[in-house]
Amino acid sequence: MKNMKYLKLIMLALICGMTLTSCMDDDWDDPNGTSIPYGNNSIKETNLKTIAEVREMFKDKINTSYAYEQVTEPIQIKGYVTGNDVQGNIYNEIALQDETGAIIIAIAQGGINGYLPVGTEILVELKDLYVGNYGKQAEIGTLYTNKNGNTYVSRMNRFLWQDHFMITGGYKVIEPEVFADGNEKTKWTFDKDSGKLGVIKNVTIKGASETTTFSDPNGSQSVSLNFNEQPNSVMIYTSPYCDFAGRTVPQGKCNITGIFKRYNDSWEIIIRSIDDVEEVK
Repeated sequence: MKNMKYLKLIMLALICGMTLTSCMDDDWDDPNGTSIPYGNNSIKETNLKTIAEVREMFKDKINTSYAYEQVTEPIQIKGYVTGNDVQGNIYNEIALQDETGAIIIAIAQGGINGYLPVGTEILVELKDLYVGNYGKQAEIGTLYTNKNGNTYVSRMNRFLWQDHFMITGGYKVIEPEVFADGNEKTKWTFDKDSGKLGVIKNVTIKGASETTTFSDPNGSQSVSLNFNEQPNSVMIYTSPYCDFAGRTVPQGKCNITGIFKRYNDSWEIIIRSIDDVEEVK
């Protein structure tokens, strides 16, 4: 009887050992750590389009308020992240740019900068997502209906997003293009350039004083700041919830970098971090 008991114990130990080994084998399937834990690594480039081509395909929906269209065939875009939520001024979205243009991708998720830092190249599958606009800024996401009954493209949930992008492993920091220098008139157009990373140079902020801040950290509304050298349709637009909302603005000449988004007939400069603000000495 004792021998049988020992035999059972030995068999149980062997079974447990095999189970643990199997689990360990699963854990060590990727010994080089090359698998990327975010996104959908099965996405393929079967019908790759440039961002400019996609914007052209859906231009009527992008340029019409509350218009949108679902992508019904496999279409992919590939580009580099130029803006994320690293300091909270960009919220629930990223800016994606390639050599032809840029577009906003709306995602209902915080901490995106943790896995999609600026410079990360991603491949995005558009099939089943929607292309439209918010304030006529080209945007990709899903549909949302507001309290007034208006439906437009807005933030997709994070689970849907994880199914629709792949981190390629490519990396490139996009350099900002000059939007304007001083009081010169910009050559940028809404159709071609909105959503791109840009810089406006040698400008002064209208009404700037030692108490003027980028936003009101105790408020609930974003704040617009205009320039002395540019029309009122060009502005810095800053959230009260961002990390630098309470920082004072430069009183002298400065260079401002950010994502230049369209909002109807205006340009809104969305500063990504306080490092985008450079005082001109």
